[in-house]
Amino acid sequence: MTRYYRCKTCKRSYFEPRGMCKCGGEDWEEVEVEDREEVCTELRVTPSGFPDTIKFCLTWAEGTRGWRLS
Repeated sequence: MTRYYRCKTCKRSYFEPRGMCKCGGEDWEEVEVEDREEVCTELRVTPSGFPDTIKFCLTWAEGTRGWRLS
C-alpha cells in the first residue's frame, strides 16, 4: 500500500506532505491505494560504506501523476 496526499482544493496529489499546494490550497486528505513496482534495478557494486547491494524501484500508485523512487 502507498500513502499519498491530495489537495482538497484542486485534487493534485503528492507522495510527500506539503505545507501548501501549487494552487495555494493548504487543506489535505491522506489517501491509501494499492501500488505496484514497475521498474527495479539492483546495484551489486556499491560505494564504500554502503550495503553490499542496494535495490531501487520506481513505484506507481493509482490516482497519482508521478512515480516514487523507493
